[in-house]
Amino acid sequence: MLEVLEARLRARAPSHTGLTVGDVIAMLETFDPSAPLLVGGEYGGFEEVLGFRKINVKLNVNDAVGFGPHEIAEVGQRPDLTAVTLRTAGSAQR
Repeated sequence: MLEVLEARLRARAPSHTGLTVGDVIAMLETFDPSAPLLVGGEYGGFEEVLGFRKINVKLNVNDAVGFGPHEIAEVGQRPDLTAVTLRTAGSAQR
């Protein structure tokens, strides 16, 4: 019975294919905790991660080249889910 209920929830829930916060925590536990956390820069190089931010997201709304598929939900719009995004020095300027 539980399997049937879980299958119904999966069918209705918006889907994403990326990592979860739990996945990232498990992976980060395998690294030296004093190592800096970096992400690729927009045009090359690397940027330091400054923090994290919760965002309300609409899934699979962009299909234009160069844009990620998901977008921040507009004010008054019901989000598909709440996600966590990385905050970098470069993202603060955009």
